[in-house]
Amino acid sequence: MTRGGEIGNVPRAPMTRFTIKVATRKAREAVDLTPAIEAGIHKEGFRTGLCALFVKHTTAALAAGEMGEGTQDDFLEILDKLIPKIRFRHAHDPSHAPDHMISSILGPSMTVPVTDGKLELGTWQSVLLVELNGPREREISVQLFG
Repeated sequence: MTRGGEIGNVPRAPMTRFTIKVATRKAREAVDLTPAIEAGIHKEGFRTGLCALFVKHTTAALAAGEMGEGTQDDFLEILDKLIPKIRFRHAHDPSHAPDHMISSILGPSMTVPVTDGKLELGTWQSVLLVELNGPREREISVQLFG
């Protein structure tokens, strides 16, 4: 039985959520989500806890990586080389089967600590949306647990 913010005798941590929508512009690209996520964290007044992210698409993924100086282009080229040229059996469109494979390898979700209202990322790290079958509008669900 749940009463007054508790589950049993354990207090429930505060949780809030918001959505980020991104219109990608290329067939393959890495988009830095960090500024949009931190703007949402600031808007919610969230200070300390965990930020859970989930992209709601099977041909896009999330990753922590570096942006700038061509690094994101190198990353995308490496991803293309991960998938061998085979006869894909993807029923509705075999040409984008590799997009599904790459997104499954990278994954649709990640969790990042939040301290003092900021994502706790390394010096060169950003939260990246990896577009594999664009251009499209992508939706990222963000949940903050304090």
